[in-house]
Amino acid sequence: MFLDRQILCACVVLASITITGCSSSDTRGIDPAIESAKARVKFKDQGRYVRDLASGLGLGQDEVCKELGLYDCYEVAHRITLGGVEPYNRGIREPLPVAPVTKPIAADRVALNACATRVDRDFDTPGEALMFGDLATIGPTEEQLEAAASLIYERLLRRAASTREVRALVSFYDEAVEELDGTDDDPTREWAVGSCFAVATTMEGLFY
Repeated sequence: MFLDRQILCACVVLASITITGCSSSDTRGIDPAIESAKARVKFKDQGRYVRDLASGLGLGQDEVCKELGLYDCYEVAHRITLGGVEPYNRGIREPLPVAPVTKPIAADRVALNACATRVDRDFDTPGEALMFGDLATIGPTEEQLEAAASLIYERLLRRAASTREVRALVSFYDEAVEELDGTDDDPTREWAVGSCFAVATTMEGLFY
């Protein structure tokens, strides 16, 4: 599947943009920011990551992700893995002191499911679309891709995207078209899912 092979590459590109774009050595004529004394980030645990995804993508928290289409990804399947607690049934009153090796996988599954749900809804009912209505009905033109890329950043990271970040996502569309040529998959829909996922799983999206 296109997403399985291409998303990691997109995530690496977007993560690199997010991190290097804030480098204190890249001043561009502006006074460099004062570096944090601790320079430490913290994963959005205790359900904060799921809540942020739900808010950004306009989904109910119980709609963000379901394993096997039945079990809520956070409340049932990955609550402890994603830094939550469950004192009543599992006796876990404190978050795990060390993140398990499955934590990145769980975070990816939650983000990918949430993005796919938002894209499916927007493409299936473009008249009620929250983010990708124009892409689902006409186009995509380069301007529409740029607008969608900017909106992804605004909704998921609560900030405006830089020109470089927008261009990185727009160029990703050409890869989608090339990879899916001759298949029944819609490159525009796949691009929307992959771009949403890439931004949602950057350091800025996962940590605070």
